[in-house]
Amino acid sequence: MNSDKRLAKAAAIAALIGGGVVLGATGAQAIDDHAGASVLAPAVSRVANGQPHALADMVQAVGPSVVQIKVLKQAEAQPMSLGGDEGEMQDELGRLFGFRSDRGQAARREGPVESGLGSGFIIDRSGIVLTNNHVVDGATQVKVQLSDGREYRGTVLGTDPKTDVAVVKINGGGTFAPVRWGDSDRIRVGDSVFAVGSPFGLGNTVTAGIISARSRDIGEGPYDDFLQVDAAINAGNSGGPLFDGNGQVVGMNTAIYSPSGGNVGIGFAIPEALAKRVADQIIAHGSVSRGHIGVALQGVTPDIADAMGMKGTDGALVANVDIDSPAFFSGLKQGDVVRSFDGKPVTDVRALSRMVADAKVGSRVPIIVLRDGHSVALQLRIGGALNA
Repeated sequence: MNSDKRLAKAAAIAALIGGGVVLGATGAQAIDDHAGASVLAPAVSRVANGQPHALADMVQAVGPSVVQIKVLKQAEAQPMSLGGDEGEMQDELGRLFGFRSDRGQAARREGPVESGLGSGFIIDRSGIVLTNNHVVDGATQVKVQLSDGREYRGTVLGTDPKTDVAVVKINGGGTFAPVRWGDSDRIRVGDSVFAVGSPFGLGNTVTAGIISARSRDIGEGPYDDFLQVDAAINAGNSGGPLFDGNGQVVGMNTAIYSPSGGNVGIGFAIPEALAKRVADQIIAHGSVSRGHIGVALQGVTPDIADAMGMKGTDGALVANVDIDSPAFFSGLKQGDVVRSFDGKPVTDVRALSRMVADAKVGSRVPIIVLRDGHSVALQLRIGGALNA
């Protein structure tokens, strides 16, 4: 299996854990193809509604909803160099028949077909599958293999590179077993979780652990808001579900931190709330439209906070307002610090970016800004930007 390996921005996460984040077409994967040992965290029983749950029972219940994604990709065409006797023959033919030969660029051959493996999970009985964008990105053919071995052709309904979410439709009749959605907004650090996927193409493999942290920014995009988990995640796990202790999906496994390429117990999952919201738009419209207001933002540093007489650094500083943008017509000005959006506190730039992106296009949202030492209330118009 030839994996398409991508290395996320190491500098962006260096301050967090001092290494690199790895993503790839075959899943939350290693930088190389060495299959490092996976360490299975102890299975932790949970109690729901007063009834104890065995992890084995939950795994058995959710297994039919987890799939393996197989993709084929056409590699880039490569120049075919004509050298030696072949090159000399072409030069001689050029002299005889009056055409010029550019040795080394005489022809181009199609690149080899590359294959990759990832994971996914069924979210609708009709055969709608959720996975990562980087699993199916550039795929010329997609196949979906169920846990019982059945294999179907798949069609990519749409993707969102900004959040690394993709939706695939299983081509074939029948009814499929969807997952049950959990609530990623309520899951806490320390809660038990387990991941199911196809690490290194091994089929449904289960690892267990806990939520290690929330709201991680790993430098992959403007909407980073990852759950950090210590359940073992390896190459091929990307796109697979992260379940809570009740067998409900709370995230989609997407990336790992790895200085060596193997699992070291630091993985990242897209929260259920974000993945589901993006998937719903793709299913309904084939693409994702996000709120847009036309500003450049920067964080509030302690120096800026002192200069503006602020207590703390919560908020997002408006560094620039585009002319004729929704923000411009709403009265937002350069130097304003946005402190509240639709009644919710704005902690930093990332928080405001996500709030604006999630807002309904065409709506007006009440915001509070700090301007010249005074709180000012505005009605912010939300414009639309496709795949912003």
